[in-house]
Amino acid sequence: MHLTLFKCVLLAVFSFSITESAIHTNEEEQGKGFILTHGQTLVLQCNNTDNPSAKIQWLKNGQPLNSTEVRVKEESSNNSLIISDAIETDCGNYTCKSLNQEAIIPVRSIVKIAPVDSSRNVVQNQNIILLCNITQGTPLPTIQWFKRPNEEDEPLNMSDPRISVKTDHRGIEGTEIIISDAQFDDRAKYTCIATNEISSANATILVRVKDKYAALWPFLGICAEVAVLCTIIFIYEKRRQKPDFDESETEHNTENKSVADQDEKNRDVRHRK
Repeated sequence: MHLTLFKCVLLAVFSFSITESAIHTNEEEQGKGFILTHGQTLVLQCNNTDNPSAKIQWLKNGQPLNSTEVRVKEESSNNSLIISDAIETDCGNYTCKSLNQEAIIPVRSIVKIAPVDSSRNVVQNQNIILLCNITQGTPLPTIQWFKRPNEEDEPLNMSDPRISVKTDHRGIEGTEIIISDAQFDDRAKYTCIATNEISSANATILVRVKDKYAALWPFLGICAEVAVLCTIIFIYEKRRQKPDFDESETEHNTENKSVADQDEKNRDVRHRK
């Protein structure tokens, strides 16, 4: 009886192995799937080794394909599914079914983050808003934030009551970090690292916290310069007025002397007559 049961188990395992290998895909390694490249054509193919002429049915994430999508075309001649001009939403698990057999081909994409500014200035007591905008990545990545105040990165302290974390519409947590009431100690390099099962990406920004009165100092400096300049001009004008006055007095005396000399000559002429 035990021998019969053992034979049945072996037969079941053997049959299961045959069933699993009945459908072969065009993956380089069965079950590893494909990495989607945006804008290029993606070709998925299945073959039923037990019955090559059997019809293949395609599903995406367990649902029938969208028949109105012109970029997606089924080729029954070679049991393939052709997706042209691939985009992020084309990622997913594609199932090819034939008779009672099926195989799943995962289609994924690497993680990419939108470019960020290399540095940013924030005024003291304002909010620091840090973005980690994931433009692509399937499966959805997870995000970690790090702070580098000196030479080494350290995880950002998410328990800080000044820090709030937001989640985007896809459910990715940490795409936006808000640090309220910025202080000088918040000056640092902030890095977000997004990771999924096939790749990772990161983005870093240097945040500088400036004195809230920083804009006032240049204005006061200009006012001081204007005041000094006005003082110099005033002193110069005061000193210039005295020589001018002395010169006017000299000229006036000279004129008077000339008039007196002329009168004296006239009197001499009259006496001679």
